[in-house]
Amino acid sequence: MEKFTVVTGVAAPMLMTNINTDLISPTLMPGRTPDEAAKLTLREKMFANLRFTPDGTERPDFVMNQPRYRDARIILAGPNFGCGSSRETAVWSLMEAGIRCVIAPSFGDIFHDNAFQNGLLPLKLDMADIERMASALDRSNAAEMTIDLTRSELLVPGLAPIRFELAEDRRVPLMEGLDQLSFILRSEAAIEVFERDDAVARPWAYST
Repeated sequence: MEKFTVVTGVAAPMLMTNINTDLISPTLMPGRTPDEAAKLTLREKMFANLRFTPDGTERPDFVMNQPRYRDARIILAGPNFGCGSSRETAVWSLMEAGIRCVIAPSFGDIFHDNAFQNGLLPLKLDMADIERMASALDRSNAAEMTIDLTRSELLVPGLAPIRFELAEDRRVPLMEGLDQLSFILRSEAAIEVFERDDAVARPWAYST
């Protein structure tokens, strides 16, 4: 996975509640037959039912169709982002489109775990802070912000640095470009020592 240390990019405000995985990565696509939709990349289908009208033309009022936000790397969202089905393609769609972080007050549990497994940062922040960031970015020239995972802070033009908390077993794998299994296997020697000692202390637990 690509390492995540410091990411600077455009942040698109999508402050809707309950943006579910079917919206993020739909199976079908407006204006396309099922066979045509099946041949499209996940990036092309991302948010398709929000981006396009039923006949397949772009909705100019959708935030990521606007020139200012087309190349967004960050999404500012409302509560319960990624709820709904367990489809991992929701995370893959965002990653293929260049999104590295979604900032929301809360996430669907399975989406939240899938995101970390694939190098996408699902960052929890109070809605009041997210709205304050969206307003500041709207006033800025380029709508760009910085996520500094090494310092656990967000840098937004016109605002003081915003601190955030992230557990080390989530933060370190992202910074080193490791999925959770690879991160655990870094402690393989310590795990083997524990298992040997535990087998002596509790042999009945290891009987075959």
